[in-house]
Amino acid sequence: MQFNVAQLLKEPMGSIRNFRVEEGPSEGLPVVSSVSGDVRVLRTHRGVLVKAYLDIQTALTCSRCVGDFDRISTVRIEEEFLPAIDLHTGRRVDISDEDEEGLRIDDEHLLDLTEVTRQYAISDQPMKPLWSSDCLGLCLECGTDLNQSECGCNSIPIDPRWGALAGLQTIKDE
Repeated sequence: MQFNVAQLLKEPMGSIRNFRVEEGPSEGLPVVSSVSGDVRVLRTHRGVLVKAYLDIQTALTCSRCVGDFDRISTVRIEEEFLPAIDLHTGRRVDISDEDEEGLRIDDEHLLDLTEVTRQYAISDQPMKPLWSSDCLGLCLECGTDLNQSECGCNSIPIDPRWGALAGLQTIKDE
């Protein structure tokens, strides 16, 4: 997701460019299956302010049943990108401590949102992704996916500390 902002950097503060993003899977976004949305780039006194509302489809693995599923979420990106080269002098612009290296407009005046989008997509992922809140997970004994079929294992796990009492139940049943 690259945008040429050379002309925008020559314009006065407050100048705006709008872009529409429609991208499928790419090597730069290994976590993301597809991205679509609107990007607004605003000229600031130092660089450009990017405001983007992106619908991101990510391929996740369910933490209970280990099945793959797609999750669609909307992320709101708001970041300021600074040029690496001064357009008027052609000299390299020094990076101060508070400016992030990844939020730079490269030497050819290309604004690359790939890494920022990847980071926002990762931070938007749930810690324990579930394809459904009703996911039953896997059987702890045989590994059967309980969403697809029942298993023949004992469905009530017995705490080993109570094992002696379980033996008494077996004697009583006989």
